[in-house]
Amino acid sequence: MQISTELAQTIVTEMQEIIGQDINYMNTDGLIVASTNEERIGTVHEGGKRVAETKSHLAVEYDGEFAGAREGINLPVYFEHEIVGVIGITGEREQVEGYGKIIKRMTELLIKDAYSNKLISQQKETQRMLVEQLLTLTSDVERQAIVKRLNISNIDTNVPRVAIVAKMKDDQIGIDQTEQIFQIFHDKLVKYFDNLIAQIHNNIVIFLNKLSRQELDQILADIQGEVKNKLGIRIHIGVGSPAHNILNVKTSYEEALVAQGWAMTLNDVVKYYNDLGIELILEEVSAEISGIYVARVIGSMDKKDIQEYEEILSLFEKYNGSIKNISEQLFIHKNTLQYKLNRLHQKTGYDMRKYSDFLMLKIAFLLYKSHQ
Repeated sequence: MQISTELAQTIVTEMQEIIGQDINYMNTDGLIVASTNEERIGTVHEGGKRVAETKSHLAVEYDGEFAGAREGINLPVYFEHEIVGVIGITGEREQVEGYGKIIKRMTELLIKDAYSNKLISQQKETQRMLVEQLLTLTSDVERQAIVKRLNISNIDTNVPRVAIVAKMKDDQIGIDQTEQIFQIFHDKLVKYFDNLIAQIHNNIVIFLNKLSRQELDQILADIQGEVKNKLGIRIHIGVGSPAHNILNVKTSYEEALVAQGWAMTLNDVVKYYNDLGIELILEEVSAEISGIYVARVIGSMDKKDIQEYEEILSLFEKYNGSIKNISEQLFIHKNTLQYKLNRLHQKTGYDMRKYSDFLMLKIAFLLYKSHQ
């Protein structure tokens, strides 16, 4: 294995900042591929070549003792029991010899870390490609090809799958924050399971081995809590209905997108497609008809009133019309709540306390929010 010249240069630069000496990195042929002394890059260091051949460190007592070498210490660098290069520290032997083992060890750790990051990046890209391919399957030939790629990645194609789509509320968050959120999802839902994850546009998409509703609820709650605590960001998650295998997960994905959209509209953390009711009908309502309906039902209300009664409507549904429970949640007297309901009736002609009127108002508020 040969490390890149970019990594080698990063290593010698960082090591120089620690010890304040010129440092060279040589490949196994003794060629200096990176150095804090630019003049030496591209030259052959016979001492470094000997280190690679003998697999032992070499002290150079004086400049020119070996062709292209200067006084200092040179040590072999290993990765997974294989010599991948030589690290050399230029300077008086008594001064630099003590740094040798430390610099060698730090160099090996940096190479190992870079290799791990490369693997993670490759795995992430592989999963993204698999997810995108699963969403664009159009022929039997493509299905056969993706099955082979999934098998190579040890992904079981025959177990039931459910699609999850997550999106951050603020589209302006930085790349670093997006990466952190992605990693939280990965660690909670992918790391220990036979699952796929990818970031597609502003969405994090997961194709998940079907879990029980209780298990999934707990995991998604943990994810939301961690994202909020670490980054102060609210996420909205949609969950599709189960597909009988991974090749049919596109329908679940499309359902998850719908559910995620309603999660954002209603400011919920999680929405399951199978829990959507009237929202599914409203998905088919055109913007024109929606505007006409909203104007007819709540068009007489200003934005502040709409926000206030939106909350009351939500609590009215949650507590099945209980004036006592709703007023307690709003921290207002029961008579004050009754006054607000009467005022809504006067403004719109609809009385929330009547079932048919409640339904009309709920549809109006849902359409209003879905087009904001």
